[in-house]
Amino acid sequence: MKRFLMLLASERKIIGYIYIYALFSGLVSLSLPLGIQSLIGFVSGGQLVTSVSVLIFFIVLGVLVVGGLQVMQLSLVETIQQRIFATKAFQFVTKLTTLEGRQLAVQDLPEMMNRFFDVISLQKGLAKMLTDFSAAAIQIVFGLVLLSFYHPYFIIFGLLLIAILVLILRVTGPKGMSTSLEESKYKYKLVHWLEEVARSITVFKSASHEKLSLQKTDKYTSGYLKAREAHFKVLIAQYIGFVGFKTIITASLLLMGSLLLVNQEINLGQFVASEIIIILIINAVEKLLVKLDVVYDVLTSLEKLGAVTDLPSEEKKELSTGNPTIQQGISLQTKALSYQYAGLKRTALQEVELTVAPGEKVCLAGGEQAGRSTLLQVLAGILPAYEGVVVYNGLSLREYDPEVLHGQMGLFLLPAPPFAGSILENITLGQPEVTLEKVLWALECVELSDFVQGLPDGLQTMVRSHAPDIPESITQRLALARSIVRRPNLLLLDHFLPDVSQRQRQRIAQRLLAASMPWTVVVISNDPAIMQQCSRVVLLQHGRLTRDLTKEEISNGQLENIL
Repeated sequence: MKRFLMLLASERKIIGYIYIYALFSGLVSLSLPLGIQSLIGFVSGGQLVTSVSVLIFFIVLGVLVVGGLQVMQLSLVETIQQRIFATKAFQFVTKLTTLEGRQLAVQDLPEMMNRFFDVISLQKGLAKMLTDFSAAAIQIVFGLVLLSFYHPYFIIFGLLLIAILVLILRVTGPKGMSTSLEESKYKYKLVHWLEEVARSITVFKSASHEKLSLQKTDKYTSGYLKAREAHFKVLIAQYIGFVGFKTIITASLLLMGSLLLVNQEINLGQFVASEIIIILIINAVEKLLVKLDVVYDVLTSLEKLGAVTDLPSEEKKELSTGNPTIQQGISLQTKALSYQYAGLKRTALQEVELTVAPGEKVCLAGGEQAGRSTLLQVLAGILPAYEGVVVYNGLSLREYDPEVLHGQMGLFLLPAPPFAGSILENITLGQPEVTLEKVLWALECVELSDFVQGLPDGLQTMVRSHAPDIPESITQRLALARSIVRRPNLLLLDHFLPDVSQRQRQRIAQRLLAASMPWTVVVISNDPAIMQQCSRVVLLQHGRLTRDLTKEEISNGQLENIL
């Protein structure tokens, strides 16, 4: 409910206009029962035909005005729907690009993006709540106020009606909300499983039968249907309670109105008008209860969207050392650096002490689970929950503004699939400072110029995410081009181009690791040819930085025994 109130507060100006229109619409709609009451009075009293005609004209005019006000309401509601869609879209993409690094390891972000489709449910549900619900609520309030003028007994009816409504919602509301959330949970579990089957389609197609895929589909479908059945039972219970209440109230009010008419406490016109108002009130209450599932859908949608927008973001920091010149690169230092992944007993990094001078090219060598990729991700600010100290140009990484740091850094991590877009977009990421000249230079560095020139659409060629028609050697070099295109001050390279041929990998490394290149480089590789091009090679074993490897150890074939 808190999220719903915050949503209403963000659109309070437009919603205020909607309720003003609804208020006038409710007032004007009372012209129907009041007009009928007067019409009966005129006819019973044998008044002139002219008076009756004028009254009928105003009744019809009232109906027309109500229709016009409803059209204006719908226009405002459409504006809110468009604003919600646009706002949530930008909230999602902003959250993704500023997400706290530790969330990358614990959240399945592609699966969580499915929650965006709850925006559609939110749009439709909120539209009904702002139009149908507001009109019904105002109709109930005005109707009860008008009835109280006919006779005090009708005040008791109004209080009883409100009390019963509150009681029904109080008893069944929490259960309805919990079952709606459970239903939504299984819906997304099923969608995620179908996406997993589609992502690993070759695995499932190669299986001799479909047992696992059908088993899990059946499990999630059954869970969804069970939750939906439980939710439907709540809605039915609410409606059954109202039907019984409506039957009793209708019978009681007809009897009360008849007695008041017989005792001449109200006249015939008032009796007919009061019964029309009562029918309108009952129908308005019925509209509210029948569409309670809309309320549940809106609240559930807000919870699901909140699961994404509430994820912690990177902290904005005011401190930075500014952009160092490209002629000097970045210096970095780690002191007693340790890191442990949540839920794992083994420490990924232990007391790592590393110093890299500006412009230095350092290779991280080591075996499996040595902690090299973890170290690289800590240096990149992706894993902020580390112990110890990381310093860039004399300033602690914890004090660096993430945006400033990322602006100075080029990062190459595996896997490195392209995203759906053109080759140019995959390299520039839409950054205005990345000129065409820089793009061509980056393609030349990673030896992709001939490949791109041979494509019919060149740089505008569209690629797909996880495209099976593009070799890994191409996608990895494309990702590397993206990492270097801004000519960053610090280059972090994870497992340098493993799917590229050795000769080509050596040529690319020779360009990037040349002493003439001013950037600082930290590269992960066990390739002796790459190591020989670096100014230093440090050995990591079981999360510890043990020592520097000598040129003799690298060139004399001792690496296999060391690693």
